[in-house]
Amino acid sequence: MIRQAVLLFPEGAEITALVNRRVGGLGLLDRQVRTLVRAGIEHISIVLPIGSMPKLTKLTQRLPVQLEITQRDQPPVLAHADEPYLLLLGEYVHHHSSLTELISTAPKQISLVTYASPTPGQAGLLHQAAVGFEQLEEPSGDFSTGAFLCDPQLLPTEKLSASGADIWSYLADASTTALVIKRSEPALWRRVDLPRGARAAKNMLFGQVTKKTSGFVSRHINARISIPTSKLLVETGLSPHAITVFLVMTTGLSSAYLVGVAQDYSTLALAGLLWQFAAIFDRCDGEVARVKLCESKFGAWFDTVTDNIAYICAYIGVLIGVQQRYPTQSIYLYIGISAIGALFLTLFVMYSYARKTGSGSLQHYLRALTQELPDGEKGWVQKLMERYGFVAKRDFFSFYAFLALLANQLDLVYWFLVTILHLAAAAVLLSQRKMVRSFQLSQNEQRPLASDAAPKDQR
Repeated sequence: MIRQAVLLFPEGAEITALVNRRVGGLGLLDRQVRTLVRAGIEHISIVLPIGSMPKLTKLTQRLPVQLEITQRDQPPVLAHADEPYLLLLGEYVHHHSSLTELISTAPKQISLVTYASPTPGQAGLLHQAAVGFEQLEEPSGDFSTGAFLCDPQLLPTEKLSASGADIWSYLADASTTALVIKRSEPALWRRVDLPRGARAAKNMLFGQVTKKTSGFVSRHINARISIPTSKLLVETGLSPHAITVFLVMTTGLSSAYLVGVAQDYSTLALAGLLWQFAAIFDRCDGEVARVKLCESKFGAWFDTVTDNIAYICAYIGVLIGVQQRYPTQSIYLYIGISAIGALFLTLFVMYSYARKTGSGSLQHYLRALTQELPDGEKGWVQKLMERYGFVAKRDFFSFYAFLALLANQLDLVYWFLVTILHLAAAAVLLSQRKMVRSFQLSQNEQRPLASDAAPKDQR
């Protein structure tokens, strides 16, 4: 496992300004450090251009990593002199999954390892690279990812800091001795010192913000608005928490109020539109957090709590709005109150499970219910949720409510709501014991592995 890295910035006046250039809402130096930490690096030796003044945010300084900052006239120091290290050229921005993959799939005996992702029409690139970097007129944006796993005996760190040193010449010499080229698709890196490089890096990072567990509406409809919005928000300096409060909470609570007092179609339609925007903005805080690499368990809980407050108020607003339409039919009131009670019961069970598992999201319960439970233990509840669970996702319900309210059909929203809330409560109550037991079994299986691994780490 690669535990140390050298973050090397080249020399030059333009590079001095590049160190603090903002890329996706973060200074380049901040971004590189956070990316390396996310990839599992524990010690980073940063080599800056002579005369540059590093600026690291407080959040970056609090990360669990040892930082040593030097300039090009001083050699970088490795925490473990005999272990291989990751060399990352400072002008290359990677998505953290790219570096994680490179590190985790590295061969046991490392001399020089890098990525290759040739595009159509560059079939000879791998052959050229295997012979030596010097055969390329200039480092290719597709092959030269700026990330290399290096043997300190093959490429001593003293060479990296020499004034006027040409790192590509050293790599060319090393590549004639031993070079392992790993394929990677897609190419999750960009050079930010090229024209429009920072914009290309930003687009690349935002291209990876959608989670695989997101619902169909979230991925294919909401993302078309949320991602361009997040690209603007990330440059404002607003924290993900501020985005949650100012955008998600305001639109969600405004929708709840309007649907509760709606006396005409225009008010109801506006409530539906705001409800859909609340779902769209609900993506923005997470997208900004993932691009700025500032996700945290507190942030996950904060997002969960504020989302639930907004949605509970919206559900109550629907109940009030329907009751105003049918003031003499108390059945609507009783069923609605029952649905709100079922919602609180569901949240309580999911919250308890989240605390036991250490998750910061209540949605983890639904994922574990359908994806992590062994097939042999899945009952009819799990199979039903596995097949139709997308209906219970907030992105689907928000879009459904948006269309129904635009069609002036508050009753459809009400009956859909009470049905889903009662079914979700039943599914959670019937599955909670099995879920807890499955989690405990998985924890018991992992404990022996952890105890076996401890002596190896100490050695």
